[in-house]
Amino acid sequence: MSEKIRLGFIGAGFMGQIAHMRNYARLKDECELVALAELRPELARKVADRYGIRKVYRHHHELLADGDVDAVVAIMGYRLHHTVVPDVLAAGKHLLTEKPAGCRASSVRAWKAIAEDKRVVYMVGYMKRWDLGTRYAADLVRGWRASGEYGKLTYLRCTMSGTDWTWNAEGSIGTAERPGDFAELPAEPCPEQFGPVEAAYYDMNINFYVHQVNLIRFLLGEDYRLEYTHPDSRVLVATSESGAGVTLEMGLSAIPQTWDEVYRISFEKADVELGIPAPLRDQQNGDVTVRRTTGRGYDVTRPNLPVPSWSFFEQAKGFLQAVRDGRPPFDSAGEAARDLEFIEQQTASMCAAGGRMK
Repeated sequence: MSEKIRLGFIGAGFMGQIAHMRNYARLKDECELVALAELRPELARKVADRYGIRKVYRHHHELLADGDVDAVVAIMGYRLHHTVVPDVLAAGKHLLTEKPAGCRASSVRAWKAIAEDKRVVYMVGYMKRWDLGTRYAADLVRGWRASGEYGKLTYLRCTMSGTDWTWNAEGSIGTAERPGDFAELPAEPCPEQFGPVEAAYYDMNINFYVHQVNLIRFLLGEDYRLEYTHPDSRVLVATSESGAGVTLEMGLSAIPQTWDEVYRISFEKADVELGIPAPLRDQQNGDVTVRRTTGRGYDVTRPNLPVPSWSFFEQAKGFLQAVRDGRPPFDSAGEAARDLEFIEQQTASMCAAGGRMK
């Protein structure tokens, strides 16, 4: 591998430009943006001109044959991942995609096996794990669990109500082109046991709430199992491997221009609260508040985090480091499969209970 990691991109849509190319372009001392595959030729040319990408291809197979590409960032609708991900991994290229990894856990586990066989990094973009506030809170929880200073972990509560996920993000390049061949590609179906209504509900959850399902596991430092789904589908109750209670409260309100995503991780004698910013809110770390029992009662602190950053930028740095190390920092594909299994179980639970699928 050259001194700089040579990146190829598959897809040049809104998220590909704003959340990914933009951030890798900022890391010019660590990587080069060398190739782009995009089915819309005018869009491909304009985006390549903006980011100084020398080689433009129509199909991803052409890009994968390019010996100058070390790693690929493939950003497209997740129901099309099955048409691209196996090809990238089989070609021996390191890969990052957006979440969810796919529509079926079985597919993701098969792709994980290809990555392991080819000894390449396959990383799924759970960017909330890379937020600097999240990292601080997760490290604190792991330290408390190891020391036992504040008793045992008892509870994690997540409340999630967000409407303004773009947070006035800068504009992306667009054209009037239709994606052509792209529209002819077969979308990966949802698990076969779900009818149309259940499949639509499952699809919504793996697209939106899969972030929270994943981040809960990261903050706990352990896996958890579903216990109960409220009939209106707004509240999930679960139990962690060590016995801590878990709740995920979803879509409690729809107030315009807000993003309210809060996690509270409680121990017997301390807790930490993490407020996550809107996904495309640049230069904003998660907000952390820590409360600890003391001999005089308790104290409250709000730690000073490093210079404000952006979770997508930190994720880009993490992917490049993973490529250099030859391994992801956590079992990214395995956890992505577990997330799909959890939501599949939750959807089946709603079906069995005759709940309202919103």
